[in-house]
Amino acid sequence: MFEHTKLVVILVNYNGYSDTKSCLQSILNSHSDDLPFVVLVDNASSEPLPNIEEFYPIIHIIRNSSNIGFGRANNQGINWANEHLQFSYLLLLNNDTLVQPGSFNALIKPFEQDDRIAITTCKTMYEGKRDIVWYGGGEINFKRGWPSIQDFNKPASLQGANNSRYVSFASGCVMMFTKQSIKEFGGFDDNFFMYCEDLELCLRVLKMGYKIYYTSEGTIYHKVQGSTKGKSVVTGMNHNNPNLEFLFTNMKVNQFKAMEKNIEGLSLLIFKFVYSIEFSLKVLKLMIKGRMDMPIIAIKTLGKI
Repeated sequence: MFEHTKLVVILVNYNGYSDTKSCLQSILNSHSDDLPFVVLVDNASSEPLPNIEEFYPIIHIIRNSSNIGFGRANNQGINWANEHLQFSYLLLLNNDTLVQPGSFNALIKPFEQDDRIAITTCKTMYEGKRDIVWYGGGEINFKRGWPSIQDFNKPASLQGANNSRYVSFASGCVMMFTKQSIKEFGGFDDNFFMYCEDLELCLRVLKMGYKIYYTSEGTIYHKVQGSTKGKSVVTGMNHNNPNLEFLFTNMKVNQFKAMEKNIEGLSLLIFKFVYSIEFSLKVLKLMIKGRMDMPIIAIKTLGKI
């Protein structure tokens, strides 16, 4: 027996109860025509999820016994929705986001105008600095195998984040699909534990001749590192990042595999050349900053490619 809903939202939680509850509250306040059905996938959090079912009226929770990664957890939610729900649209949404009223309808609207659109996404601003863009539409640089984000870390501009348009990259933070497109593409690659799963999916969509559309009419606020609650935590490819080895290895391996899987010929050769140069320079820069463990990390990373 299928339950009918216009929109299903997939959230992945890992020790982020406060963020998840705030996200659900923003969905409740979104003034959508029909309240979305939420599938919440918990990746073996050590903290409980008290009263979530009572807090949000239509939700299904999948509780994993281990942390299976961001991409696979989203795929779990997608598969459950396909098996148990009759829906028109599906949204992959980070749990540390806040949805603004009208955003769901803004994400749905482009599908009604172009049946070659497989994914829609929207303007994403920092929750801590609401006038600064985190994602304003993105384009994949095929030589580097990496996306560039319009107006990143800047106020939105008319030509950039405030301009609705077709793009080649959508962040996995906010990705909406039709039922048909999510069935055709099946979500993220299960082999990507974390990082670049959105890059790979966008490449796959483009390879199949479908389109990605960015709308500036919807807005999501992203906490990014909101769970740190004001503490200064070093993230990214910074030499002081305590999780640098995990981030570097997963990001560089997945970046390479995403490109190798979806491009070929001269384009692939050019990417591999540029990748090798940028890989070496990044290792060298981190060593200069004091990370003398980078040669070992680099060898381990290359061994996984």
